[in-house]
Amino acid sequence: MKNIMVLVICFIISSFGYAQIVTDVDEISPFYEELSAIKKGDQWAFINNKGEKIIDFRSDLVSSRTEDNSADYPLFKEGRCLNRKLKDGVYYYGYIDKNGKQVISSQYLNATNFKNGYAIVIYLEKEVIGFNESLGKDVVSYTLKEYIIDTSGVTIKYLDNARNYVKSKYKTEDLPRFYSKFIGPHLIAVQTTDVLKYNIYNF
Repeated sequence: MKNIMVLVICFIISSFGYAQIVTDVDEISPFYEELSAIKKGDQWAFINNKGEKIIDFRSDLVSSRTEDNSADYPLFKEGRCLNRKLKDGVYYYGYIDKNGKQVISSQYLNATNFKNGYAIVIYLEKEVIGFNESLGKDVVSYTLKEYIIDTSGVTIKYLDNARNYVKSKYKTEDLPRFYSKFIGPHLIAVQTTDVLKYNIYNF
């Protein structure tokens, strides 16, 4: 009887004590859009402001530099977080929502976080330009093209700065750089083939 009473008392104390929600976390980010990224090993997850894990640990989340360049971790911007998938030795980038659902497929060689409802993405376009008879293979040309997309993944504008892409020059972790940048809510500067010149577009 005495042992039963001790167990009951312990249960009551634990019920009113502190609950351990997530353990053995290596890194914890500040909250962005009411979510904090937490890291275990090489995987990240997200918790809400109650400490509840709402997106489980996964290895495809992409770390982003904060605006002041003080830290590097996954974060949500306008309800979207960057993720990536490895396909044929190349990482392709897309976006998940706050439920962890893939809402914009991983199809871009590089992608920015959303700002004012838009992001810049780099798409790899493949074009068959001929056929090599001796090798029995298509002759393929690869071109990088930049686009503006909205949070649904709809293409808003093509940015006229296409350039050739040679896959063998890039390592798995290498990202093609952007030649465009937002300069206002609906203004974008696009670097031309003359690397010292920019065109400015309204969209």
